[in-house]
Amino acid sequence: MAPPGNHHRYYPEVKSPLRRQVHAPSPVRKFGLSCPRQVVSGNAVGVLLTSDCNSLERKKLDLPLDYYRTEVVDVDDYDDEVDYVEVISDDDEVENAVDMEEESEKEVSLDEVNPKNGSFMVVDEEAVTDDVCSFEAYRKALKSAENRTSKLKARGFGGFLRERCRGLLRSLRSFFRQDEEPVEDVRSEPFEPLSKEELTAVKDAFSANFHNILVSHENSNIDITVEKLRCLKPGQWLNDEVINLYLVLLKEREAREPKKFLKCHFFNTFFFTKLVNSATGYNYNAVRRWTSMKKLGYHLIDCDKIFIPIHMNIHWTLAVINIKERKFQYLDSYKGREPRILDALGRYFVDEVRDKNEVDVDVSQWRQEFVQDLPEQSNGFDCGMFMLKYMDFYSRGLDLCFTEEHMAYFRVRTAKEILQLRAE
Repeated sequence: MAPPGNHHRYYPEVKSPLRRQVHAPSPVRKFGLSCPRQVVSGNAVGVLLTSDCNSLERKKLDLPLDYYRTEVVDVDDYDDEVDYVEVISDDDEVENAVDMEEESEKEVSLDEVNPKNGSFMVVDEEAVTDDVCSFEAYRKALKSAENRTSKLKARGFGGFLRERCRGLLRSLRSFFRQDEEPVEDVRSEPFEPLSKEELTAVKDAFSANFHNILVSHENSNIDITVEKLRCLKPGQWLNDEVINLYLVLLKEREAREPKKFLKCHFFNTFFFTKLVNSATGYNYNAVRRWTSMKKLGYHLIDCDKIFIPIHMNIHWTLAVINIKERKFQYLDSYKGREPRILDALGRYFVDEVRDKNEVDVDVSQWRQEFVQDLPEQSNGFDCGMFMLKYMDFYSRGLDLCFTEEHMAYFRVRTAKEILQLRAE
C-alpha cells in the first residue's frame, strides 16, 4: 500500500486525451451510427460524412471535439455492403452513438435525384455532393435484383404479373377503340336477317306472272323469269340459270371487295360435262378457250380456289381445286365419294397451267380430300342450296358453320340477292 501524500509517485496525473488522427481503412462493426456515404464515380474512395455527425454529437452531449474517435472507411475494400460507420467514445458509450444516429438522419437524406443520370445524391443542409454511382454499388444492386427476381419466379409472381399486364392492355384497347367504328363479325354476315321490305319483294316476285322476266344480267346474258326464280321456294330443285347467275354474283362480290374475300374462280354448271363427256371421256380442248386471259383477266394458277359444280343426274355436288392448300376436295351433302371426278380435275389443272402459263405442275403430291365434316341434308331437294352455300362460305374463308335448318333462310336470301343482282 502506497504511503499517504505520495500519490503522484505511483499514480501519474490524468491528462486530457489528445486529438487522434484519422486512420483508414478500418473495419466497420455491427453497431454504431448509420451515416450516409458519398461515393465518387469511377474507382475513387468513398468518403463518409462525419463532420455533421461530430457537430451533432457535440451539441447533444456537450463534450469536447477530441472526445470522439472517427474513422474513414474505404467501401471498395469490403464485400459487405457498407452503409454505417462506428462513432463511439473511448469508454464505449454505445447509447450516445445511437442517439447521434437518430439526429443524423434528420440532417442528412438521400432523397435527391441527379437529373443527369437518375442516380441518388447525398444532400445535407449546406451542400449537395456528387451522385452515388460507382461500379461496385451497381454490381451489388444488380446482384440483389437477380436474387429478388429468382424468388419472385419461385412464388409464381411472373405469371401473376403477366396476367395483370394483359388485363391492362385489354382495358387500354377498349379505351382507345371507344371512338372507332365497331368491327364487323365476319361469321355473322352470312346470317344477316332480312328486312320487311326485302321479304315483301321476294314474296311478290314468287307470286308474279309466270313468264315475267324479273332481272337480266348483261355480262352473263342470263335472264331470270318468275318461273325460274320459283325454284328457290321451299321443297324445289334448283335450276342451272339460278345457280349460274348466283356464281356470277359471287365473283362480282370478290371483285368489289378483293381484300375481304379469297381470290376464286367459279365455273358454271356446264363446265364439267364439257370436260368429261360420257361418250368421248376426258377432253381438255372442249374447255380450253373458257379460261383465256382475254375473257377472265387472270390465270387460274393465280387463284386460291377453283369451284366446279357437279350435276349427277338429280343430285348436285361440288368439287374444289384448292391451290392455296394444294389439294383436291369433293363435297357432297350426302357424303358420297367420286375419285374419278378429282382425278379428271387434277389432269385438267396440269393441262391448263401448261397451256396458259407454259409451266409443268406436279400434282402427284396433292391430297384428295372427301370432306366429311360438313353440313348434311336429310331431304331430297336441298342439295343445290347446300352446294351454293359451300361455295359461299369457302370463298369467304369460313368454315361450313351452318345446318339444314338454315336452308329456308338461305333460299329467301338467295332470291333477294338475285333480284338485286348483288351478292352480300
